[in-house]
Amino acid sequence: MGREIWLKQVGLFLIYLFVQVLFFRNLTFFDGNVMVFPYVAFLVLLPFGAMNMSILIVAFCMGFVIDIFYDSIGIHTASCVFLAFTRTQIMRWTAPTGGYELSEVPTLNQMGFGTFLVFVIPQILIHHIVLFVIEAGSTSFMPKAILRGVLSTVATLMIVLAIQYLFYGNVGRRRL
Repeated sequence: MGREIWLKQVGLFLIYLFVQVLFFRNLTFFDGNVMVFPYVAFLVLLPFGAMNMSILIVAFCMGFVIDIFYDSIGIHTASCVFLAFTRTQIMRWTAPTGGYELSEVPTLNQMGFGTFLVFVIPQILIHHIVLFVIEAGSTSFMPKAILRGVLSTVATLMIVLAIQYLFYGNVGRRRL
């Protein structure tokens, strides 16, 4: 990665953390059953060519900082690292015939709406279900944890799509 790309990623990392901690920390819907975690978008939208070990380290750092502010004991760290661990496999499943351009960042504009959703939804869902299952801590709470994960995935997906439309302009027109 070039220096300017690295600096941009560090800036985005800090922005996503800042927004999550200051704005979305206490934002819940339906009596606390639906939570929004837009910081996951940073991990999902890392460049295709980012090395696996780098993604794991960044995911650990992101989750660790979120855990500090949420007073949780490693659940965000575990779910972020699991997301980073599964990201490569999801990229293989969703890759077009020629593969992804390794220098590209997965955006709605670059991938198209359908492919973007197929790429993003499983990653957000994995993160959220792992997070809420760990938080549940007991098999008797698993159905509620999975329901919370699915509903929170929908809420987070709406925020991720809003981010794409607001900040990654020209959405709807794919590059040739």
